[in-house]
Amino acid sequence: MSVYTLVNIKELKIWLQDYALDNLTDYQGIESGITNTNYFLMTEHDQFVLTLFEKNNLEDLPYFVDLMAHLAEDSFLCPKPIYKKDGTALSILKNKPALIVTCLKGKDLAKPEVKHCAAVGKSLAELHMKSANFKAERQNTRDLSWIKKTAKTLLHRLPQDESELLREEIAYQEKKNYMLPKATIHGDLFRDNVLFLNDEVGGFIDFYYACTDCLILDVAIAVNDWCVKDDGSFDSERLHAFLDAYKNIRSFSDDEDSAWNDLLRLASLRFWVSRLNDFYHVEEGELTHIKDPNQFKKILKQRIGEYI
Repeated sequence: MSVYTLVNIKELKIWLQDYALDNLTDYQGIESGITNTNYFLMTEHDQFVLTLFEKNNLEDLPYFVDLMAHLAEDSFLCPKPIYKKDGTALSILKNKPALIVTCLKGKDLAKPEVKHCAAVGKSLAELHMKSANFKAERQNTRDLSWIKKTAKTLLHRLPQDESELLREEIAYQEKKNYMLPKATIHGDLFRDNVLFLNDEVGGFIDFYYACTDCLILDVAIAVNDWCVKDDGSFDSERLHAFLDAYKNIRSFSDDEDSAWNDLLRLASLRFWVSRLNDFYHVEEGELTHIKDPNQFKKILKQRIGEYI
């Protein structure tokens, strides 16, 4: 993600002495994303990803380590935590919590096709099935209460039409009480968090928004990125391919079907507010990557229009 914390190779080599890894030969900052600092670590025979957590404290992080270890053990394609010589995975580097995971092969897709959306839908359903017996729970830190709190810091900065849209959609969501199947969700399954190898899913990455929440919220988050046109409307072929592949493994309940469009709106609202927050509250970083909030404003307006 954007590089906020700079680390030099001498510091890395000293820090890596706690790990049973080959000698570090090179490293490179990863500029995509927003929240944490990520580096590729290259050793003589392998490549890994180092994450320095800019906003989480050390106590927040065992959930993510245990989730990735659980999924990897169940043969789900995701990064696997690398443990130190003392058997622990988390550490401190430059006064920040830090974690090393395996580096999956493959590349993300800027322009997914129907076949790619079907593959991601299938893999997301598999994730939900494999995480069903993961016992740990974690609250969604980007839920409606976070949206409301963050919106208060933004409303005075926005044009009138945007502030009105934001207020109205928050008021709409406040009336909802989603009594839907919950389990562990990825929470951020955008195109840049899925790697592909030869048109097949090579793995899901960046589990650091994973939490316990409505399963179809995870689906809504994903299709709002994977299956949309530039104007925010759905590409029906990609959407149907994604949902059909997902439902072949885990079908929606009647309540989920009824709440589907409302969850699409909630997912749109969450990422619109998140991107507005990143846009108006810029953090210093050597490689900053801020995504356009207007894309999710368009998506939200499309979802509202689809419901009317």
